[in-house]
Amino acid sequence: MLPVLHIWPGEWGLLSTHLPSLVAALYLQLTAPGRFSISHCTNPDLSPSGALPFLTHDGQVVTSLSSIIKYTSSLEGANKTVDLDAGLTSFEASQKTAWCSHVEAKLGDLASYTLYSLPANWSKLIGMNIAYALPVPQRYYVPSRIRNMHRHRLEAAGLWVEQPAESTRLQFSTTTDHKEQIAQAFQRSKVVQTARDCLDIYARLLGENQFIYHERLTTLDIVLAAHVLVIIKPPFPDRLLTELLVDSYPTLVSHAERILARSLELPPPLRASPQGYSVWSLLPSLAHKQRREKTEEETQYERVGWGWFTLAAGSVGLFLLSTYNPLALQRSEEEEQSVVEVK
Repeated sequence: MLPVLHIWPGEWGLLSTHLPSLVAALYLQLTAPGRFSISHCTNPDLSPSGALPFLTHDGQVVTSLSSIIKYTSSLEGANKTVDLDAGLTSFEASQKTAWCSHVEAKLGDLASYTLYSLPANWSKLIGMNIAYALPVPQRYYVPSRIRNMHRHRLEAAGLWVEQPAESTRLQFSTTTDHKEQIAQAFQRSKVVQTARDCLDIYARLLGENQFIYHERLTTLDIVLAAHVLVIIKPPFPDRLLTELLVDSYPTLVSHAERILARSLELPPPLRASPQGYSVWSLLPSLAHKQRREKTEEETQYERVGWGWFTLAAGSVGLFLLSTYNPLALQRSEEEEQSVVEVK
């Protein structure tokens, strides 16, 4: 049985538009082409960690990229993946781990800014794309929840864009609009400078080489390429960082495009049945069972979930009881009987 990688659906030539899912999908595609399946999943609650991606195989459930890489590398036979980092020295391996964390933190902030913070990109592209991937009623509240998940991180990095209320713009149209334009221009120039400081580091790290270490593909190349791809591939209305990358960092763009092209040359992953939302997904711990001991955090989450479900069921029961009045029913029957006797 092939391992199944559960990821958010892809778009615009990408296996997934969700960064961690894209990294995992690219890694398996480049190390085990045709030897794993992809299942499009729009419900992170199906994962034991509550986040995508996750991998299922022979009753095992594996979450996080590092765990997925470790698990697939330990498989025997045809399903075993190639260890891209096997040729690295211990020093290079530790460097690679540190650089991956740096990319996920710094370039991850810039990718999230482009996807979730810029108002035009969210309202006209990303928010709508997420909504169309979801069933009713989730499409009406899940997109905003996903965006809010990124808000605190972006606010801490100074990359969150506040959308002024419409009523404020109407009351102070001329003065407010002028001040807003100045503030927006200042904020955008600040973001560009932050992006340059970050991208300069990766451009120097890559240099003129095809790959970062020994002219061979490593996990770091895939992580870096995935972050660049989600900035340059979608047709964003606001292309602030897209144009910065394309115009000023052609080596990073070529590096990302090279890795994407290599993945497309290989046999495409098989498609497993998509997993989405259902009535059963509302019941905690029934959506996905894993054969391992639950952590204390997962146990607490499960208790809270069952508490919520019990409270909801009790509320429905109380409502039904309140609408059923046996005394009123008895009086109604007595009145009908008296009417019959009079007749």
